[in-house]
Amino acid sequence: MAEPAKQLSPLLPQLLTQPLTAEAPDLESTDERLEKVNNLVSRSDYVEAARAAQELLEQGLYDVRLVGPYLMGLFMDGGLEALPTLFHSLSSTLLINWQYFGPRERKDVFADAGLRWLLKVLNKHIEHHERLKNETWQRWSQASNREPLEQALALSEEIFASFNRVLQRNACEAPFRRLTQWMEGHLNSLPEPEPEPEPEPELEAEAEVVPVRPRAAPAESPRAASASAGPSIPVSPALAQLMRKLAAFDTLLERQDYRRATVVAADVLQVVEHFDPRVYLPALFSRFFAGLSTRADEVEPLMQSTDSLGFRALDQLYRVDLEAFLAQEENVNAGGDEE
Repeated sequence: MAEPAKQLSPLLPQLLTQPLTAEAPDLESTDERLEKVNNLVSRSDYVEAARAAQELLEQGLYDVRLVGPYLMGLFMDGGLEALPTLFHSLSSTLLINWQYFGPRERKDVFADAGLRWLLKVLNKHIEHHERLKNETWQRWSQASNREPLEQALALSEEIFASFNRVLQRNACEAPFRRLTQWMEGHLNSLPEPEPEPEPEPELEAEAEVVPVRPRAAPAESPRAASASAGPSIPVSPALAQLMRKLAAFDTLLERQDYRRATVVAADVLQVVEHFDPRVYLPALFSRFFAGLSTRADEVEPLMQSTDSLGFRALDQLYRVDLEAFLAQEENVNAGGDEE
């Protein structure tokens, strides 16, 4: 009778996104468990290498030499949907948990080499499927991939900053920029998600209409009144994530859980220091960049004469009184029409 097939352990995606509280013990370079991971990587068996790395991470052996194989396995297992977790893991490892990772000696060198390998293999893997236009590529080309790409790209700036912060050689920036540029281009090529179907009007017509006595509307809070009176813009995934982090910080302060609140505070401060409004408020700038791109030929020559007296005078009027600036432009146009 044949023996039952061995049950493979699933890959746990959150191992590198959790805050650490203690320094990991050193893992010797000659340790057979680390050699097993490296051997699997050398055979391009990335998912099995990730499982082997996961076993060590679950034992508290947080070593930077395990990060690349583990994250590569997550991508092979989950595709583009794994990118938010992969980017979040990179950010947490380099910005929040860096001090707790091993090894103590040459940690930045090992991290630089391992992450450079990860990014290069990711780029090659993506280019392979893009060239073949195979089944994997067809899955990646579906509209459902928009959200994970947006979520991952929202973390890209803080990851760029983390390279300069902890990696002395920083050979990761070029392959990481290449990856994010591909992600941005692929995101723009994806179809828009189909709108959700509206409820059938017949169902609403069948509902019994019961007259009710009008009630006074509850008073709005100043914040709600301000929001309802002014313009609104869609909340991007990056901004939604930031709002959740701010809410989490408030909750932890109320609980007096200052250790966890500190983790959140460090992350939010990094976001603020490297805040890119194009990532967090893309809808606010889309019309501006669309207009600039369509009129670039007319605008660019004028931008070469910003030192002229006329431009400087207009610039000062623009800064001190926007309404007068716009009204003056309207008068000029009106005068030109009359002629």
